[in-house]
Amino acid sequence: MWNTRIAVAAAAVLASVAISVPAQAAPVSWTVGNGAATAIGTLEYRSVAGGRYADVVGAISVAESDGQCYYLRYYVPADLLGRGFNSARQCGAGVLTVESHTFLSLFGTFGFRFGLCRVAPGTPEESSFADLGANCVRA
Repeated sequence: MWNTRIAVAAAAVLASVAISVPAQAAPVSWTVGNGAATAIGTLEYRSVAGGRYADVVGAISVAESDGQCYYLRYYVPADLLGRGFNSARQCGAGVLTVESHTFLSLFGTFGFRFGLCRVAPGTPEESSFADLGANCVRA
């Protein structure tokens, strides 16, 4: 009798934990082209306490060099100021694997965006407050 009560109580606790954990959305495929480059991958959101993560995983492929550099730019909106950051750059022909696990706070969870950008070699990075610029194609 005692073991049955413990088993029922344990099952109730496990059920409440399973119900309170937010569901994880299935990955969404994306693809984007810009100049001589194509980028392809997946985007998946994972809920955590205080916000969620935007997991972007993929690759930038440049079949034939056009003398430009390509990278993914990520932009996270916020209440007053957003913040942006870049992946590594692929300059010339080749494939670059890209991966980002961006935390989006409760204040900046909506409007997250990223795109494939093209710049000349040696061009400095954008300000961390800059959104996707004219040299970027949104994914």
